[in-house]
Amino acid sequence: SPDDLLDVAFTSSPVAIAVLDANNKPLTVNPAFEEQIGPFFKLKNLALNDIGADEKANEAVVRALSDARQSNVAVRARDVNVLTVVGPGGYPIPRHFDWSFRAGSDGTICAVADMVTDKDLAQREKDAELLDFFQEAPIAMHWLSATGHVMWANNTELRVLGYTAEEYIGQPIMKFCPDEEELVLEILKQLGSGNTIKDVPVRFRAKDGRIVPLLIDSNVNYTKAGEFNHTRCFIRDDTGRKVREARTEALLQEAIRTHELFDAFVSRTLHLIRTPCHGLVHALEELGEVVSQAKVISADALERRGKGLILESVKLVRQINQMTVDFSDVCKVQEGAQPEVCLEQHNVLLLAKKAVLNALENLRPGVALTLDFAAGSTELRTDSVALLRVLDHLLRNATHATTAGAVTLQVNHAPPGSDDVVTFTVVDTGKGLDADDPYLFQRYCQPPSSTLTQDRVSPENAEALRSKLQSGLALTSGNEGIGVGLALSYSIVAALGGELRYDSNPSTTRFWFALPRGIATPSPTSMSPSVIFDPRTAFSVLEEEERSSDHSTLSMDTRFSSIPDSSGIAPATASSTTVAAKGVFEAQCQTRPRVLVVDDSQLCTKVVASALKRLRCEYETAADGVEAVAKLKKAGSFDAAGPVPPYDLVLMDIRMPNMDGYEVRRCPGKLSVRRVTPGLP
Repeated sequence: SPDDLLDVAFTSSPVAIAVLDANNKPLTVNPAFEEQIGPFFKLKNLALNDIGADEKANEAVVRALSDARQSNVAVRARDVNVLTVVGPGGYPIPRHFDWSFRAGSDGTICAVADMVTDKDLAQREKDAELLDFFQEAPIAMHWLSATGHVMWANNTELRVLGYTAEEYIGQPIMKFCPDEEELVLEILKQLGSGNTIKDVPVRFRAKDGRIVPLLIDSNVNYTKAGEFNHTRCFIRDDTGRKVREARTEALLQEAIRTHELFDAFVSRTLHLIRTPCHGLVHALEELGEVVSQAKVISADALERRGKGLILESVKLVRQINQMTVDFSDVCKVQEGAQPEVCLEQHNVLLLAKKAVLNALENLRPGVALTLDFAAGSTELRTDSVALLRVLDHLLRNATHATTAGAVTLQVNHAPPGSDDVVTFTVVDTGKGLDADDPYLFQRYCQPPSSTLTQDRVSPENAEALRSKLQSGLALTSGNEGIGVGLALSYSIVAALGGELRYDSNPSTTRFWFALPRGIATPSPTSMSPSVIFDPRTAFSVLEEEERSSDHSTLSMDTRFSSIPDSSGIAPATASSTTVAAKGVFEAQCQTRPRVLVVDDSQLCTKVVASALKRLRCEYETAADGVEAVAKLKKAGSFDAAGPVPPYDLVLMDIRMPNMDGYEVRRCPGKLSVRRVTPGLP
């Protein structure tokens, strides 16, 4: 049929033929067109009058197409220089063609192109070398038309983005950087204004979905009339620069946050050292005052008071020393050193009793402290100093965290037939810890805050650890110590042959570890029945005489309420410790002033209470602002026992957990405080 003949002629014609739409873009092309001018997929979005190699060629094509649409005859355009994109690289190369255009009845145009000359072999070799230079250059390159379509891209660019030539060339560049549309339009605007751009960052979307950061250098090839012809774009991978910038920013932020942590650590450490130093100064001043009153105080009272103050001073110095030793040792562990232990045979029951006796001074009022020793041998081969150090840390944390209920040290023995180990467990009914906290045994972390192992390191875990460190080091955190006790205890227990572990729920927290007994056959005489040991009973028996006086060493197990003075000590004269109080409260005041002491540090509370007792004041204590507000609101009212008198003075710390001193001052509602001295702020 005639249609079949036309198809055969179209397909087998040795000259290039294309059917153009109303916009002069190819609708279809024959094989000769693709071989001589370029593949259809590269040119289908370009008007034929846009592929001329120069302005003259484009003008000739436009004029011929216009004439063809206005007449029914073929219109020729001779010697038109066209950019062909054939060959293995597809690099645009000018070639001369004679064109013939004929309009159809449906608005299409049949365009026939006859190549004017053939390349000779020498020219082909030169072209191949030039094409290889551009195609395999170590930098990505492409051309864009005035309409923003990719006219050509070298193999380097295709490899960077992962597209094939069919998927990339001939497409609008905006398709590959959709989230950078405004930037691309601005780049084209700058180029169209005659500017050269350099190192402009643009993000391209690769075929696999990756966002590739690139840097673009580009300028424009203009026609002789100064019109936009096509771009010359060079693209470099910007990933390395982005990574370096990100690393630099991360290092900068790390340095800033490290300085902040260091500042917080130094501030907290100095605060913790300053507190016992204040207590030590107070105790020594009071001791000097007692000595100066030797003529008016009985010898027994002088001995009791002096001994108590000396013991208190020794305890405070030991507290400072222990803090510095703990910090030094945990730093040694961090540097790779291991604790050295000296294993000898010891009576574990006596060691456990000593541990709970040491913990008694940190016990809050109303909290029980006991030792529960299971029936079994008291013999244990261990390092007594190291073991006591661990138990002291665990019991100190437990007594600090427990405001109601009990703290118990349990010592159990392995059942017959199993490995002979002694298990130590510290149980408290405090506020509880996170059930699976990965940072609990990390240094500088405060409970509630396990060793940060390599398999758990991630940006999220690292940030969580930093948050733990920052909150734990804050002076308003309500934590005690500098946060090295658990980390140090973990290393010491490991050196003793055990592993420190814990579990917790909202009502009970347990820390435990098991140590090998280290004795093949315990002596029959070492067997002990089960023992329940109450350290307060032991103190009342062992140190009744020293603790019978109000001016002996004050035990931390006592909340400082109103205690009558019965020491027989004469009123204090004005001295370095009483000058500040003179004019506020006179020692011989007819009505004993009632004072509320608010501080989260038991040591500070103890120091203030000692001074108030010497001034013949009644006093109560509160551990934070919340408890203080409750007491202040209750004062001046009635309860089951009768009227509750208001306070004459409130001595309150500023930085406290839950509610600080400023918040208490701003607390809405009436807080009952009467001023006995009008000038007192």
